[in-house]
Amino acid sequence: MIPVIDGHNDLAWARREHHGYDTTGLRGSVPTLHTDLPRLAAGGVAGQFWSVWVDAALTGPEQVTATLEQIDFVHRFIGDHPDRLAFARTAQDVRDAMAAGRIASLIGVEGGDQLGGSLAVLRQYARLGARYLTLTWSRTIPWADSATDDARHGGLTEFGRDVVRELNRIGMLVDLSHVAPSTMRDALEVSIRPVIVSHSGALALCDHPRNVPDDVLAAIGAGGGVVMVAFVPSFVSQARRDWVRAGERGPAPAVGIADVADHIEHIRGIAGVHAVGLGADYDGTDAMPDGLHDVSTYQDLLSELRGRGWSQADLEALAHGNVLRVLEASDADHLAFLAGKAAPPSAAALRPAVDVAARAAAQPRVLVVQNAASSGVRRLGGWLADEGIAVEVVAGEQGLPETLAGYDGLVMLGGGLMPDDDDRAPWLAAERELAQQAISADLPTLGICLGGQLLAHVAGGEVRASFGPKERGATGITTSADGRVDAVIGALGDGAPMIENHQDMITVLPPGAVLLASSDAVALQAFRLGQRVRGLQFHPEVGADDLLGWTEPTTATPEDRPVAELVDAARAVDAHNTRVSRALAAGFAAEVRAAAADRGAGVLS
Repeated sequence: MIPVIDGHNDLAWARREHHGYDTTGLRGSVPTLHTDLPRLAAGGVAGQFWSVWVDAALTGPEQVTATLEQIDFVHRFIGDHPDRLAFARTAQDVRDAMAAGRIASLIGVEGGDQLGGSLAVLRQYARLGARYLTLTWSRTIPWADSATDDARHGGLTEFGRDVVRELNRIGMLVDLSHVAPSTMRDALEVSIRPVIVSHSGALALCDHPRNVPDDVLAAIGAGGGVVMVAFVPSFVSQARRDWVRAGERGPAPAVGIADVADHIEHIRGIAGVHAVGLGADYDGTDAMPDGLHDVSTYQDLLSELRGRGWSQADLEALAHGNVLRVLEASDADHLAFLAGKAAPPSAAALRPAVDVAARAAAQPRVLVVQNAASSGVRRLGGWLADEGIAVEVVAGEQGLPETLAGYDGLVMLGGGLMPDDDDRAPWLAAERELAQQAISADLPTLGICLGGQLLAHVAGGEVRASFGPKERGATGITTSADGRVDAVIGALGDGAPMIENHQDMITVLPPGAVLLASSDAVALQAFRLGQRVRGLQFHPEVGADDLLGWTEPTTATPEDRPVAELVDAARAVDAHNTRVSRALAAGFAAEVRAAAADRGAGVLS
């Protein structure tokens, strides 16, 4: 059996989501996961980079907190199974663990947003054992473009380049999975140490944006790095990728061991046999190829390659030798950093991420009122933060500010309530007062679902409970002539698919309100009061995968569709929905910045 060192496994997040971060129970079979200790042994896994990943729904300091929770899980997992696992930082630690018959356990941080903009946080992750940083996850961040989001920087910003330099200095590997090709090329230009790609495939064989183009493969090979091939079906099979893009209609095209082997051989052909490894992404995706269903199957993949003529030496390089060499190339830097003997950090690496005085003076602030635990700010918060907006989320039940003084914008979220439902939600009286203040000041405001109904109610419109058609899931929204030229709703163009989940309905707009959008079933989908106060019945903060948390209706009606069907329909239009929702957020942020400038100039109180 050839020992395997895998570059990426999401067990930590899977245990968070489904097992309350419990580290016990993994000595036996856990059929709901791809990973447990017996199957790791059966697969010949001798080393594993455990990914510490954080959902992008969390923003700012929440990302750092959740990362520390993930790292804590990995350390507890190792400590609770000392006969099977060994904490490892360096290549020598890995070899020692392998010699002792234990699985070397390393840590990789999967996303640059998990730094909170602070290279001090990066250094703390390194001290806790992290040996690689994936520069982005699925969304473009303030300093680097992601492969699966709109590009905003043309690769890395200057701060992004500083991140790469600091990773080199402290001996953490630069991981180029998830990042845009422009980001890959910039990072390769800056890095003085070999880089990794922890879990991706070859773009030439499958056009998924998570895969790596040939010129980058060649550059990684020339620089002594390693590309670790993911097993994710839509990364390794063009037919499966096309099926997903078409809305996953009909049977899924079969994907097998041979598809993964094809990517390995392509990367070997472009980058060299020294530059290919394995990074399956177990427990980070639902489906896996036939024959590679869990961590027990690595040897079957190696057997496929042996049948294609791979030598024992080349198989050993693929399975563990190449990644050990790349890790070892940065080990001296890492040990020097831990010993306090590394070269001093640059001034940029010491710069505080939060300048209290400057932020208080300059950063626009938005108050977000959350009316239910299930109705959070989600991706909207991250988008506003990317636009330079300080987002302050306050749960209504915890008490709301008396005034909007000091705020440059207001967002009121949904919550399954009516605007005057004070018995169930006593804070609504205070929220109505804030809505009235926003209208009076023409403060940039987004009232979403319940928030939009609050605006209509306060301004003299009519809202009726459980009235009209129930709209749930992806819904086509059509803009009016006024909506198409509106600074915020104009992001939808002539119309766009948006997420709905309500039956309460605005039946009469307030006096003077401007209709901005409608749907086939609901005439009053969006409106504007004054120039900068808008009410929406749809949810720009909700993406397709957020629907996975929805439950079936308690009392179903003939028009209700199963949640799984709603998810499929939303995923089919998710790219369009995300693009226009983000543009909508950017339009709102522009008005917030203008309001902040007015406040700074003394125009607003």
